[in-house]
Amino acid sequence: MRKAALWLVIAIVLPLGTGGARAQAPEPAQVTDPAPAGPIVTAIEIRSDAPLNEALEIDSLIETAVGEPLDEEEVRHTLRNLQATGIASEIELYTREDPAAGGVVVIIVFRAVVQVEEVRIAGRLGIDRDTLRQAIPQAESEPLAEERVLQGVYAIQDLYEGSGYFQGTARVAVRIDEARRRAVVTYTVDSGPRATVRTIAFDKPVAPFAPATLVQQLRLKPGSFYSARQARDDADRLHDWLVRQRHGASRVDAPSVERDPESDTVKLTFPIEIGPKISLVVVGADEKTLRRKGLLPFLGEAGYDEALVLQAAGRLKSYFQGEGYWDVRIDTDEKRTEGELVLTFKIVPGPEYTLREIVLEGNEEISDDSLRPVLGSAERSLLRPGSGRLVQTELDKDVENLRRYYALRGYSQAEVGPPQVEKQGQDLRVVLPIREGPRQRVVDLAIQGVEALDVDRLRRRLPLRSGDGFHPVLLENALDQIRADYAAEGYTQAQVSARQDWNPDHTLVDVTIEALEGPRQVVDRVIVRGNRRTEGDVIRRTLDLDSGEPISEVKLLETERNLYRLGIFSRVDVELIRAELDTTERDVLIRVEEGKPRTLIYGLGWDSEDGPRGLVGFTDSNVGGRAYSLRTDLRWSDPNKLFRFIFNQPYIFEYPVSLTSTLFYEEETPRDRPFKQAIRYGARTEAVRVYGNRRLSAGFDYRTVELTGVDPNVAANEIERRDQPYQVTSFVPSLFWDRRNDPINPIRGWSSLVQFQYAFPAFQTDTEFLKVFVQQTHYLNLGRQGVLAASLRVGGIQPYKALATQAEDNPLSAFPSRDIPLPERFFAGGDASHRAYSRDDLGIRGESLLLNAAKDGFVPVGGDGLLIFNLEYRFPVFGDFGGTLFFDSGNVWADWRSIDLGQVKNGVGLGVRYLSPIGPLRAGIGWKLDRERGGPGVPGEPLYELFFNIGNPF
Repeated sequence: MRKAALWLVIAIVLPLGTGGARAQAPEPAQVTDPAPAGPIVTAIEIRSDAPLNEALEIDSLIETAVGEPLDEEEVRHTLRNLQATGIASEIELYTREDPAAGGVVVIIVFRAVVQVEEVRIAGRLGIDRDTLRQAIPQAESEPLAEERVLQGVYAIQDLYEGSGYFQGTARVAVRIDEARRRAVVTYTVDSGPRATVRTIAFDKPVAPFAPATLVQQLRLKPGSFYSARQARDDADRLHDWLVRQRHGASRVDAPSVERDPESDTVKLTFPIEIGPKISLVVVGADEKTLRRKGLLPFLGEAGYDEALVLQAAGRLKSYFQGEGYWDVRIDTDEKRTEGELVLTFKIVPGPEYTLREIVLEGNEEISDDSLRPVLGSAERSLLRPGSGRLVQTELDKDVENLRRYYALRGYSQAEVGPPQVEKQGQDLRVVLPIREGPRQRVVDLAIQGVEALDVDRLRRRLPLRSGDGFHPVLLENALDQIRADYAAEGYTQAQVSARQDWNPDHTLVDVTIEALEGPRQVVDRVIVRGNRRTEGDVIRRTLDLDSGEPISEVKLLETERNLYRLGIFSRVDVELIRAELDTTERDVLIRVEEGKPRTLIYGLGWDSEDGPRGLVGFTDSNVGGRAYSLRTDLRWSDPNKLFRFIFNQPYIFEYPVSLTSTLFYEEETPRDRPFKQAIRYGARTEAVRVYGNRRLSAGFDYRTVELTGVDPNVAANEIERRDQPYQVTSFVPSLFWDRRNDPINPIRGWSSLVQFQYAFPAFQTDTEFLKVFVQQTHYLNLGRQGVLAASLRVGGIQPYKALATQAEDNPLSAFPSRDIPLPERFFAGGDASHRAYSRDDLGIRGESLLLNAAKDGFVPVGGDGLLIFNLEYRFPVFGDFGGTLFFDSGNVWADWRSIDLGQVKNGVGLGVRYLSPIGPLRAGIGWKLDRERGGPGVPGEPLYELFFNIGNPF
């Protein structure tokens, strides 16, 4: 038997589950010369006392390589990586001489830790199984931990007690397969009977209300099942009801619970105090108006107290000053009688004033033009809603804003105010005195010790610059910016400080920023735990985190966000594994908990027109453990049938390119259209790659619309666009560059869209054309005055193949756009296009609009050329409400070569906006500036159009 030589045994001592790793290593020897290279590794053997989880990809965590010298640092890294997987309580590495190959065989031995294979819940549950499972901290595919298993018992019992199952019990049993080192944790529960509410009482008299009246406001009633959470919610519910009854000073606390074990009932006693009824008397204003505008907060859900009364007085003063009553006086008075509190607001508006002039007095170094944008108060102007009114709170903010503006430009001793308000008849003149004082200025800003960052780029981003004003806040912000840049590059221990060298009068300073970078923290290995169905390489590919890259807290948060974005994990934790002090390479440990991947939806209904309706759908968000998502749904009724199949994969091979493929088939049997049946079917696949704020996509699209039983007396161009007979196969690439601050309600930035569509003969389609569409939008933030938004849309279509017409006398045979299927042409007009025209009704008569004598109007048939320009001013009114003024211009031409600026049609309009949780709600009116008059047999255009929509037009 060959004698085995122990060359090296190294282990890492780290707490893991219920066990720890054993460290065994030879005594270190003194080294005076560089250590010679270790023996060549001829083979690597992995031994374990239980099967290893293949999803962990053990081979990728071993840094020692066959054919390379055995390196002590690589051995340490390997053991650290393997220990982080949590699959073993002890990991040891040995070597065995291999004389035949002239090296050593590396043997890695795992003393496997018990892994939880499954957590089961059995018995009489009483509570939904998923709810019970969420309360158990012991996760599947994690090491078995006695503490977490026992915590699950206590958590289940607490859950039962809080739900009224006071006799509920929970026991746990752990069955371990020693050969496989796998465990099944089984919680056996017995909910027992659920307690009901026997009596609801109150600890104090509730006059002037009857106890039964208060009980009616609760969700818990005598005879209903008890729930601790519902009891707490009922206390809040009752308090809110009392406030609405104008007993705003009332108090209701969560009830005490008195159990009767024999009858399994509880008595709930709510601690309560009924405050006096608040009677409000408003003199000098309409109470309903004040309530509607939220100016009386003590009548709201917060209840009544003196602080809210003072807050109401302040709101009222600001409101009336905003209406022009600068001298408004608000007097309050309280009178308490038995069971009632009479609160009187006496409002004396006084005369109405208009703010005509704001004078900045005393500023010499900074001009009025630079200071005025800081002010919220503004002189009367038709273009600035809310201007011309002087409000004390706004004036106080203006004074403070001016002080901050001066301070951040080096005038730390600047004094602003107090403001002087002068009355000149019905006009107000405000003088803001300014005493600038000496300016502190940075002469030279030096940056030393910075090697890992681009110093020139860093200087451009710092708020503190040579020649500009100095303020301690600017300096601290500059240091924070450098620290953040270092952290993003992995220099988490970087130390950044500053030295200041002032001149004798303390007005000029040389600032020296010094950096001690320290070691750079980079990724060594990414270790994934907790995935049962999802393959490890899917997770790693999603992370965008490679070995050798810098790692920081921000990067860890981005990693969590990327994994959550897959939509297959209910929990994601990302952390760095502890390392030795002098180690710059860090392992990233990712713990995931997978959610339910499959969902089945179904439903039945009935419609008065269509009769019975049905829906069946299936979703799988993690097909094959590859994070692919599959969704199918089938909807049917007597007139309509629809089937859709959507398959999405977030990557293609190893590239972060998402691919979405769709199949659809639809049958429609309408009752009021000039055909018997429409059949629509097709397929689309689109690949998308996102580069920061740039989205690059390429799609392949095939669509067909077939009509049967078409009325021969109806012209083709009179059939709605959606129902046009249609066949097209096309390739659609596009680029969208989004530099907006918010995709839903942008106030600054810009976006660009370039889209091509090449339709070619294939799959029985014979259409061939090239379509180009470009849109550019810009948003200019005007501060408190609102946003100026502009959009330009240009498009053109070039046909390459003539389409056959139905007959020589068909009016479409001479139509310039006849070789482009109608659904593919450009249309304009409507709330998201040209708002002075209704949907699709913008065009040139005789070209993109054809006269239909039977309908006494023009039918839009679209065109091959498009030009639309929009200019919109969006301004605030109050709260989430705002208004818009807009100018729209453009047209649709039958041929893109015929685009002529002399033929554009213009419109102006105004509207209102409300920023709702689902996006802006808009309504408005647009007037035509180039209205076409009618004539004999030719109708004229309406003067205006109304619109309502959700979302911004661009």
